[in-house]
Amino acid sequence: MKLGEKMEIQFITDSEGKKTAAIVPYEEWERTEKAKDILEHVYLSCIIEERKDSKPTSNLDDLLNAEGLTRADLEN
Repeated sequence: MKLGEKMEIQFITDSEGKKTAAIVPYEEWERTEKAKDILEHVYLSCIIEERKDSKPTSNLDDLLNAEGLTRADLEN
């Protein structure tokens, strides 16, 4: 789809005529999926930056213990 080109969206409706889903062209869907991936990476980068100098709130052993596991269980 080119810039300025109108995208054709189709809607699926329920028995009352309320929109329940949208059908978009595959190229548009693919473009939005790529945008979501980029936003997710930006979001995670911000979280990492905020937390990189902070004190850990839990460690691996605590997480394993909560699940009834040990480090030895990870090796098996």
